[in-house]
Amino acid sequence: MALNHDTERYRTARVSVIDPLSQAIDWARDVLFRPFDIEKWIVLGFCAWLAMLGEHGGGSYGWHGGDGDLEDVERGMNRAWDWVLGNLIPVLLIGGVVLLVLVAFWLVCRWLSSRGKFMFLDGVVHNRAAVVEPWGRFRAPANSLFVLRIVLDLIGMAIIGGLLAGMLASVLLFVGSDDTAPLLVMALILGVLCMVFAAIVFAVVELVIVDFLVPMMYLRTCGVGPAWRALGPLLGARPGAFVLYILVKFVVSIVVVILVLLTCCVTCCCVMIPYVGTVILLPLWVFLRAWPVYFLGQFGPEYARFATLGPVDEKVAMPEPTPEE
Repeated sequence: MALNHDTERYRTARVSVIDPLSQAIDWARDVLFRPFDIEKWIVLGFCAWLAMLGEHGGGSYGWHGGDGDLEDVERGMNRAWDWVLGNLIPVLLIGGVVLLVLVAFWLVCRWLSSRGKFMFLDGVVHNRAAVVEPWGRFRAPANSLFVLRIVLDLIGMAIIGGLLAGMLASVLLFVGSDDTAPLLVMALILGVLCMVFAAIVFAVVELVIVDFLVPMMYLRTCGVGPAWRALGPLLGARPGAFVLYILVKFVVSIVVVILVLLTCCVTCCCVMIPYVGTVILLPLWVFLRAWPVYFLGQFGPEYARFATLGPVDEKVAMPEPTPEE
């Protein structure tokens, strides 16, 4: 069976992970500083904030124990459970309302950010600041992306919930006895390791979706299915390049976090203010959005056009897949 022509072309293409870094830096400078336009910053910053809605907030949570032992934990859990049983109806009512509010907030954030990802990508690719036109033009791809992200969120919550339930069951089974303490520690360590592994897997999946699948959906103005079928040959032809990109992206993300923390100190925590922080750090977000665009642009002229400035209504002629013989 002959190899697909496009797949063979992707295999022979010169693909670098580092070269697009400098190209993305230059493009971010062109978009935001040549010339500097405060109105563009405000509008493009809004699109970036919308794209990252619900993804960069939160805080640090931890449990700080005192001098008690595991028996104190067991007694505390028993008292809490007794209190819940004694106030079951109010707890269910309040819990139900809180759950509905949280679910509604989660769905709205995911829906808005799915639309925002296409709006921000459009602004970066075409070096423009627009809201209304891309909001309407990418409705269908954004809705398809929204469904995919909700499904992945539900899978992630089911996995994390199952691991937490297993850890809780381990506590209830093994707590209170010196003989079972090693089993409890092993169960908790295993649960934590599984959660870390799951978090890494979902982080990689999210990176592939945002950096590669969304640009493919944008380029073809299509849903998740057709975009994934178009992305598949690229991933299959150069898996090493994509793996290297992901590794470098995680290193760059660590550097970005450090820069954000330093900027937070310099600006007296202004970057922690929603939207304001996004505008202040807009060069970083434009750079991170342009980098995968230039990376994909190395696979052929149909993708190289993706990273060049041009009329918004210009249609990109995408090659049809060559049937395998």
